[in-house]
Amino acid sequence: MAFSQAGDRSWVRLATLVTLVTVAGVAVRFGLDPQTPAFCYLAAVGVPLAFIDVREYRLPDVLTLPSYPASLLLLGVAAPFLPGGTGRFVHALIGMGVAVALFFLLLLAFPAGIGLGDVKLAGPLGAYLGWLGATAFVAGLMAAWLLAGVTGLGLMAAGRATRKTQLAFGPFLIAAALGVALALGR
Repeated sequence: MAFSQAGDRSWVRLATLVTLVTVAGVAVRFGLDPQTPAFCYLAAVGVPLAFIDVREYRLPDVLTLPSYPASLLLLGVAAPFLPGGTGRFVHALIGMGVAVALFFLLLLAFPAGIGLGDVKLAGPLGAYLGWLGATAFVAGLMAAWLLAGVTGLGLMAAGRATRKTQLAFGPFLIAAALGVALALGR
């Protein structure tokens, strides 16, 4: 897919603006809380990943893989300062493992529907959702599928897609995780 340099600059400006607004929204929502840096990191990495996936249909390892230790480090640093923080950190670890396992199984079962980048992205998102609890974990994953389905149906109704049109799934995963974090976080 070829883009002009002006189009590239506009795309980067839009991604930067949305990232800044999202990080600011997360910071305002969580306030002066030990977990704020962790969720700001989620927004700061997640939004650019969503833009990249929409444009290039890939989730680069340079952003997804460092998010494993970064998410665990940031959540781990917050844990001692929050009531039940140790349990929340254990839930984050479980969420990470369950999300990766689930998405890996989906990749094996439906290789045309899930990409390896989605599997890699699932781990850190699972950690954040697990940190927020089992309800948040299930809601975040279900919301991603619901958002993707509604978007696909909307595109088909508008004549811009067919049943075989592939959509980048990363943006839906990221939007759902951030949405659940904003709705249920603290």
